Amino acid sequence: MPREIDNYRETKFAGRNARLFREWEMIDQRCENDEQVKYIIRKRNDVGLPIVYDIYLTGIKSVIGVEEPDEQGLQRPIFGNEHILRITLPNNYPASDGCPEFKFTTDVWHPNIRYFGDYRGLVDIGCGGSHNLLVDYIDRLIKYLKYEDYWAQMEFPYPQDWEVAQWILKQAEPQGWIPFKQEENNV
Repeated sequence: MPREIDNYRETKFAGRNARLFREWEMIDQRCENDEQVKYIIRKRNDVGLPIVYDIYLTGIKSVIGVEEPDEQGLQRPIFGNEHILRITLPNNYPASDGCPEFKFTTDVWHPNIRYFGDYRGLVDIGCGGSHNLLVDYIDRLIKYLKYEDYWAQMEFPYPQDWEVAQWILKQAEPQGWIPFKQEENNV
């Protein structure tokens, strides 16, 4: 059965639209044979190319919050394994100042993803403009979810959420909760 993207393969795109199509192809290929990573298109531009994606990440164990403090003041992690990442491409993408917005619409407790405040779910991933590909960002954010990549120190590049970073430094690392293993169906 032909996929939707196949309807666009014969079209000759130029400029920004060529890049948007290339990014779509790469996301489609990335998701095609990976049961843990799927996508849907939330919004398109005037020629039908994606400018807002929802990336569904399933079966990837991650911390989604913490329990209330116990009698020793420890807040144990709460794990989840279903996450939705929204990628929004601004009108000036892929220019160097046209950074995509990466935002989790589901809870993620990670020092480099905002958990508290108005920008909940927002990821500051250090956009490098036209040289970085969306699939590379997706793979990097999967590493964030698995806690294979995180920064909790109060020095450059600085955590996105200081409260989560403090929990990492004062509780999760000393207690051995971080890093954790990716065990199937053991959330």
